[in-house]
Amino acid sequence: RDRPHNPLPLAHLRAPVSFMHATARISPRLVFLLSSAAALSSCRANSAANRGQPTTGCRTRTVSRGVRMAGTASGEDAQLCDSEGSTKNPYYRHDGVRITHDPYAPNMASKYGSPGNTDSEGFDPYADSVGAGIYSGTVRRRPGDGSVVIGEQYQNHNPRPGPVYSGGGYTPVSRAIAAFKAEAGRSGGAAATTLAKLLDAHPDLVNDVATGGALPLHTCGMSRDNQHAAAYLISRGADVAGLDTYGYTPLDRMASNNLPVGAQALLDAGADPKGNGGAMKTARQAEASSVITVLKAQPKRAEDKIVASVTVFSEVHPEIEGQYSPRDGAVTIPTGFADVCKQNGWAVESTWRRLNGGEGGVWFAHESNPSYVYFNGADDSWWIDGPNGLGVYKAPGLPWAPPGGSIAWSALDGGTHRPTLAIFRRL
Repeated sequence: RDRPHNPLPLAHLRAPVSFMHATARISPRLVFLLSSAAALSSCRANSAANRGQPTTGCRTRTVSRGVRMAGTASGEDAQLCDSEGSTKNPYYRHDGVRITHDPYAPNMASKYGSPGNTDSEGFDPYADSVGAGIYSGTVRRRPGDGSVVIGEQYQNHNPRPGPVYSGGGYTPVSRAIAAFKAEAGRSGGAAATTLAKLLDAHPDLVNDVATGGALPLHTCGMSRDNQHAAAYLISRGADVAGLDTYGYTPLDRMASNNLPVGAQALLDAGADPKGNGGAMKTARQAEASSVITVLKAQPKRAEDKIVASVTVFSEVHPEIEGQYSPRDGAVTIPTGFADVCKQNGWAVESTWRRLNGGEGGVWFAHESNPSYVYFNGADDSWWIDGPNGLGVYKAPGLPWAPPGGSIAWSALDGGTHRPTLAIFRRL
């Protein structure tokens, strides 16, 4: 039996009151992000896994509003699998997905609690589920520029530094994703959903960063209902190749949780089934038969699903905000790039040929000023250069996929501010 749902203690609310009094100096968008933890606290509830030790399967914890979040052990808590993805003592979740760690290893109870006594916001090794503290939850942000605070992650479940949980439960986007399937089935369709309305008001939330480094498409890969929001998010500019702090792409998440609808949506939008070590390996380890079928039918990246446009959001550097359209680097060189070359005595064309490494030689030009976005083949990074041709932000990435999430980027002036990008593909 599940334990009764209890209100979350107010001690877990961490949104400073001062955030709410900064509207004169902070934009409505930033106030929305900084206050989301407090604004959502009233609709959160605790939940827990079933009591007792399971034999052949585990139940997935049901969290507030019926969101079902399936997780996996990682780092020091993950049991290594052999080449076939097997474990010495295999356990399975209620949905048939194999748990690739031993839930009853000695370190599990000491770190996460005994069965029925785990933290509802953390990792439940017995149900193989995670709460908002670990994945898809609200994160701390700096009041000055809205950037995500990076530090120790909840329960140190992932020993790598990552977005710090703010205590506000699941993000507004995560909740909207969970409701999308049911809402889209009513009159009005996808356009009338909470997710659509949220993105209409705040379009940069399409690649909003949550705990675990999860972007919205990663959250789609965490439950059967959530996967149905993937195609819509992609149409609004979601990043199909983004990495969370566990090193997972959205396709990896779909594979780990056997979500074929979401996996197909990602492949149809150009996600790479062989990228990041290959989603097939993850699917086989999880015995995700439905996703294995999808991956076998589409083993290569659909290279015709190219980036049709990019939108950059940056409150600190409004000059680079706006829409960017693709240009053929074999025909056109950014004027700002040419100006910088001339100022430094560099040969423009040869320098451009040496540095421009975007797939097909493509770069992206701002709609109304000389700012541009391009992939620098010399350092395997995407650069956003301002109207004067000088770099503003850079991010490591793939030549066919500009990163969307802010934590992938770094400011070249050393600041903590970072942009968010919406990536629109030719579907």
